[in-house]
Amino acid sequence: MKIKWDEDKNEWLQENRLISFEEIKGMLLRGEYLDIVENPARDNQMYFVLLIQGYTWLAPFVIDESDELIFLKTAFPSRKYHKRYQEES
Repeated sequence: MKIKWDEDKNEWLQENRLISFEEIKGMLLRGEYLDIVENPARDNQMYFVLLIQGYTWLAPFVIDESDELIFLKTAFPSRKYHKRYQEES
């Protein structure tokens, strides 16, 4: 399955959150994610749960099955998921 994203959003992430979709894609391809969970606010969206520099981040994505494509939306640190996944480890 291909992984794609919006280049403008990627630039914004690099400037504002010091992370890039390329880095996230690499983590995903290496299987370096903690979990995949449903986004409770959006029916068609899921989260990759990632550990980035010792903190839990979420990377929302949608799947376009017709194109066999994962489209990454953004990435952000999450206190809620950090607490949840740190308690489990």
